[in-house]
Amino acid sequence: MNRILTLFLLCISIQLFAVSEYAVDKASEISLTEKNNSSHLNVYIPSLPYAYIMRLINGTLVRLSDSPQGWEYYIAYRHKKIDDITYDFWLRHDVKFQDGTPLDADAVVNNFNHFLQGAFTYTDIHHKLKSVKKIDNYHIRIQLNEPYGMLFHDLARINLYTTEYYKHHKWSKSITAENTAITGPYGAGPYILVSGYATGLTQSDTVELKANPYYYEEEKPYIQNLTIYTRKPVEHVIEELANEEGKMDIAFIPLNKKTEIVNSKYAKLVTIPSTTTLSFHMNLMNPHTPLHDIRIRQALNQALDQEKLVKFAYKGEGVISPFPISSNMPSAYALSKEYTLHPPHSFSQEELKAILNGLTLKIITQDRFLPICKGIEYQLKAYGVTLLYDITSDEKYVFKKLLTNRENHFDWDFLIWGNEDWYGHPWATMFTFYTQNQWSSIDEDNTLDEYIRTLFTLDKTDNKFIPLVEAILKHLYNQSYMLSIPSPNTVIGMNKEVDFIPSSVAIMRLWEAKITPYHWSIRGNKSLPKERLDYQLPKRLHPNE
Repeated sequence: MNRILTLFLLCISIQLFAVSEYAVDKASEISLTEKNNSSHLNVYIPSLPYAYIMRLINGTLVRLSDSPQGWEYYIAYRHKKIDDITYDFWLRHDVKFQDGTPLDADAVVNNFNHFLQGAFTYTDIHHKLKSVKKIDNYHIRIQLNEPYGMLFHDLARINLYTTEYYKHHKWSKSITAENTAITGPYGAGPYILVSGYATGLTQSDTVELKANPYYYEEEKPYIQNLTIYTRKPVEHVIEELANEEGKMDIAFIPLNKKTEIVNSKYAKLVTIPSTTTLSFHMNLMNPHTPLHDIRIRQALNQALDQEKLVKFAYKGEGVISPFPISSNMPSAYALSKEYTLHPPHSFSQEELKAILNGLTLKIITQDRFLPICKGIEYQLKAYGVTLLYDITSDEKYVFKKLLTNRENHFDWDFLIWGNEDWYGHPWATMFTFYTQNQWSSIDEDNTLDEYIRTLFTLDKTDNKFIPLVEAILKHLYNQSYMLSIPSPNTVIGMNKEVDFIPSSVAIMRLWEAKITPYHWSIRGNKSLPKERLDYQLPKRLHPNE
């Protein structure tokens, strides 16, 4: 008995010693609030880089946020709803474009006139927006053709450009968000695009940004230079972040790479629950796929043990999601919890094996999602399913296979991409269900399309909104149009000398990032003090923390 007690106490002491070897992150206690021209961050954004970069270089009336409403004021500081189709906005007086010209009502009206000639098509704003008129120098009125519940979320994606910009580039009827297409001081965001591009379907591997001297928050941005990498092999990212200094400062990392970051001399781990959905498409445009059989689609979804996926493939960084939308999404939370506790299963284990045995399915994935795909493969293999992989580090390749699928009928069966919450609204995921746009791999479903057309008209505060969202989710569950897999947390590897709080939605507020005096970009030739190399405990954040 004494021997067992001694061994137990020894194990406890070893654990306590191990924990004591890891320090607590205290970068915020010594981070600098003054600007330094040499300050520089290297950032890796492998999913939707254009959406993140767009918000760094452009001004909009409102912008995406972690708030329950999904947006916050930006160039506008207040609004008033006159009636169901009329909204007034009041503009800040202290905002200028990056070239120093005023951003007033005339500039806003000019921008919306250009937008109306080439509005994006992945929402319904191109049908709903009628006009934008000047009331006075800093007061505008937006007129709609009919009620539109997603107006504010679209306003967060309608960038405001200088008059000079429109001499070079115009809005186009794009299936993705527009972004600044040429370098120069054409926006009103905290950073200016210096080199590279990220326009939606295409982006350069590297994008360079510098601080906007006219940004209205005069003390920001604290960091003067950003290099953003949109494509790199995952193993290179982890090596540069964990084992080297000066090559990578902030990076979205695969869920299975947490250990490498926690046991790094230079990096720390930060995680936060998110409303990201890993959109796992089934290709119903492929005339030869076995997935046309609804029983196969339903069986594939039922065969997955999401609890084990979270534990092993996600390394604990995820939550069960019975629908192809994040269960952290407020409007999906209650029904997700109900279906998680009481899933309406249809098949026995014997029936699952009979339905799935012998299936061979082709899957397209970025390398960063391969561990998750392998976890899914491990579970499906027990039912006789084989997966064949097409792996890339380039999101552009994945999007090409998805967005040109309707006309090409590619032979893939599964395709996964990181659908981070770029909209602050369920539409961020539901647009992949709407058969009228190219983001959907569903061929035809009139019931679903009618649901979504109704969704366009409802504000999130409308008492009809959540029942409609739940009706859509139940329909999707029954049809099993996509593979429902756990919703991931956002997992960030970060240089220890960076003080930055990530968001749970697809915005990186890098204008608020700070660095300590020990950061490589301003430290010069001095070596890091020994205590700065101590391992650090992971930090778990919560939205709005």
